[in-house]
Amino acid sequence: DFEQTIASATAWLFIASIQLFARRIARI
Repeated sequence: DFEQTIASATAWLFIASIQLFARRIARI
């Protein structure tokens, strides 16, 4: 399904952004 593909892509980007954000916090 096309909508599910968009949802999974959005979730993947959301998780990736959180991981990068967590790394920045960990450095400080």
